Amino acid sequence: MSPHLIGLDWGTTSCRAYLIGADGAVLTRIGDGPGILKVENGTFGATLDAMVGGWPAHLPIILSGMIGSRQGWAEALYARCPAGADDIVTALATIDHARRTISLVPGLSTQNDAMPDVMRGEETQILGALALSGRGDGLFLLPGTHSKWAEVSAGRITSFRTFMTGEIFGALKDHTILGRLMRDGAANAEAFARGVGEGVALDSAGALLNRMFATRTYGLMDRLPDTALSDYLSGLLVGAEVAEATKGARATVTIVASPALASRYTEALRLLGHDSALAPEDCVAAGHWRIARAAGLC
Repeated sequence: MSPHLIGLDWGTTSCRAYLIGADGAVLTRIGDGPGILKVENGTFGATLDAMVGGWPAHLPIILSGMIGSRQGWAEALYARCPAGADDIVTALATIDHARRTISLVPGLSTQNDAMPDVMRGEETQILGALALSGRGDGLFLLPGTHSKWAEVSAGRITSFRTFMTGEIFGALKDHTILGRLMRDGAANAEAFARGVGEGVALDSAGALLNRMFATRTYGLMDRLPDTALSDYLSGLLVGAEVAEATKGARATVTIVASPALASRYTEALRLLGHDSALAPEDCVAAGHWRIARAAGLC
C-alpha cells in the first residue's frame, strides 16, 4: 500500500507520527518524539525533519495537538462547537516549511454555564473514533492529565467538559501532605473501589475538599495500608469526576485511550453501573485522514 499522508499527534510532553495509507491505515509509526515543551528554542521544523525526514517528501503533513497552541509552532485559532470535520477544515492554519505546506488542526472551544472550555488534539481522536466505528453519536471520554468528556451528535462534537483529575492527583500525591504516608505497592482494587464509592456519594465540591483529607487519616488510623492510599485517592477523584460527567447519561461511554490508561475509568464506570467500550486503536491517525480528506489534501 502506498503512503498518502503524514500525521503527527504533537502534544505537550510527547509526539507520535504516522505514515498513513490511501484508506487511512497506519503503515509506519514513530511513538517517542519530543513534546512541544522538550523542543529547545522553538526549533519545531528541525524536530519535524528529524522525526519524519526518512518518509516521502512529497506527502502532505497534518499536525494536531498542542503544536497548534500559543506555546507551539504557530497558533491555530479554535473552531467553535458544535463542530464536525468540515468546520475544523475551515479553521485549519498553515505553516510553510522546507517547501512544504503543513496544516495545523485548530482544536475546539465551547462554553458551559458561561465558562469557556477548550481542547486540542482530542477533537482529532474523536473524529477518528467516529470514522473507525461508523457511528455518529455518543458520549466520549478521553482520560489523561486533563480528562475530556465530549458529546457527539450527527457526527459533530456538540459540547465537552474538561476535568483536571490527573493533574490534581499528581499534585496531591507529590506535593502535599497526602502523599507523605503513601508507599508503592501492588494495585489495590478494593481501595480504588472504596474511593470511587465515596467520591460518588459526595453532594458538593466542598465535600470533596473535605473527603480528600481521608487519604491521610485512613493511613494514620490504620483504616487502609500505606500501599493502598494512592489507589484510594485515585478512586475518590475519578469517582467524583465520573459521577458529575455521567449525570443523566444512559448511552455507552466510548473511551479513547490505551487499555492501560482506560482501565481505571472502565472499572469506575462498571462500579457505577455504566457500560463502556474502548475505541479502536490509531484513532488519531484515522482523524488525521478524515480531516485531510475533507480538506482535499489527499
